[in-house]
Amino acid sequence: MYGMDAETTETIGLCISRQDGDVASRLTQRNDKTGDTEEATIALQGIVCKINLPPFEARTSRPDDLKRLAHVRQSITLTGLGSKHFEQTVENSHRAYSMFSRYTPNARLIPTPEFLASNRFFTPAKQCAGLETVNVNAELNPRGTLAKVDWSKYLHTEDNSVDYYILTDGDGEKRYTPTAPIIFQIGDIVEIMVSMMCIPSKGNFTVKLILRSVTLLDGNLTTVHQNHKTQRRQGP
Repeated sequence: MYGMDAETTETIGLCISRQDGDVASRLTQRNDKTGDTEEATIALQGIVCKINLPPFEARTSRPDDLKRLAHVRQSITLTGLGSKHFEQTVENSHRAYSMFSRYTPNARLIPTPEFLASNRFFTPAKQCAGLETVNVNAELNPRGTLAKVDWSKYLHTEDNSVDYYILTDGDGEKRYTPTAPIIFQIGDIVEIMVSMMCIPSKGNFTVKLILRSVTLLDGNLTTVHQNHKTQRRQGP
């Protein structure tokens, strides 16, 4: 969460906050206990139709590939395949988009297509003031590929961190069990937690969904599909 001493506009319990001198604004909420303004997170459920999660690999050791690795993004795109619940979520998100328009009076606000949520894996070191660095564990970097990135220029911070879970139901109690990002596949039913940020983009302003966590709700369809593929390879 982010504590922000910013001018806010309250709407339906949420508000838009922007720090002094910052061109980006965020969807926030006030903590009733502390009185601080914190980053608001929103839960979205859907079916994975595109995905790019760790571990990441560099194709070669050429400078262009290492530069790409330094700018890689953890991303996931959800679809509802006609689900009424998903369509309602899309409609609700449009209200949040309109809240950001208060900060873009002279620019056209461009909503993000579909439900694409992403988060860069590294932040340029010069933008890391006030952010804590976070260790990259073996599940995110099993082959040590990310060590090729110049860590004096790019850091993995708390703002880049994405949590991954599996929802389990044991003894009638639901639990969020930490897992590795490699388990998620296209076709899985997931819940993502995102924050919302409005940033300048080529003369306009774009509202982006910043990925904070991914939880696997149901992976049965993809498991069955993978089993069928395995059986077909093995033959009769």
